[in-house]
Amino acid sequence: MLMSVVSLHGFAGITTVSLRSTVRVAGDDAITLGKISEISGDQAALLESLSIESLFVGEAGGWETISTASLRALIDADAEINAGSVVLNGPDVSVRRSAGVPVVAELKSKSDEAIEKAPTDGPVVRNHVERWVRDRYRVGKDLLRISYRDTDEAFLSTSTGGKLVEIKEISKRGRTAIRVIVLDDLMVASERALLFDVEIFRTVLVARERVNRGSVLTESVTMSERRWVSPEEHVANADDAIGMALSKTINEGQLIESQHVELPLVIRRGDIVSAKSIAGSVVVTVRGRAQSNARLGETIEIESMSGDSQFRAKATGKGRAAILKDQRVGDQS
Repeated sequence: MLMSVVSLHGFAGITTVSLRSTVRVAGDDAITLGKISEISGDQAALLESLSIESLFVGEAGGWETISTASLRALIDADAEINAGSVVLNGPDVSVRRSAGVPVVAELKSKSDEAIEKAPTDGPVVRNHVERWVRDRYRVGKDLLRISYRDTDEAFLSTSTGGKLVEIKEISKRGRTAIRVIVLDDLMVASERALLFDVEIFRTVLVARERVNRGSVLTESVTMSERRWVSPEEHVANADDAIGMALSKTINEGQLIESQHVELPLVIRRGDIVSAKSIAGSVVVTVRGRAQSNARLGETIEIESMSGDSQFRAKATGKGRAAILKDQRVGDQS
């Protein structure tokens, strides 16, 4: 009798890898798939220990994007993993490996540490910067964290006792950039441009599952959760986003931003549309065929059912429109 031998991997159940959007790791830590994702399923232990060091080409201290395609290729290449039963969800991952000691500023601990290092008991530059950031984004210190560059640590610990501190914003795009000027008797005592990352712990709208472009957002496919996000992220408000359509495909766990949503289509090209023309107390209803897609409030061309005339109308609902005042339409109701 001919017997076939089947690998145990062939019976492995589905293992789901849900990627995080942003990850920070210490400079001396080995980076594995488990550090940038949440993994569940039969092969979780194997996948969590999978090294992704080979995907890092940049220098420590900077942000680097790890694509889902490169992660998939790494999983497929590992002979011990049954890649066919691994589901990879989520966006490309932004990873920052700190250069040496992590410099993410938990505001209370870092501020206290800076004051202890200062030559006097007075405030230091760091205190002024963090107060400026809190005022800039109108958020409490427990909901805010800042990542400074290693090269700025000495300046941030400079004492400002008895001095004035002037802060000017240089750039609002991407990382926060400011110029700090310390004045002693109106004379410039020290000055430096600072560049740092700011994150706010806030409620965001996230996709529960993959939602395709054009789909209407509902409570069943979205959820609200608390995340550390950049203040420059234009997070969609759940009350405003539900009922709107997606302008791009969103993967499971991905943040839904305001630029990702738009009014859903209420009329599609080729639809039969009921268009009304109102003149005083007289209402004329005309049926015609839409010549293009339209969202609520958009103007489209409609061709009469006989095909001998066209007129413009504004979409007012599903399959409904209001004929513009400058159009002359006979009674075809």
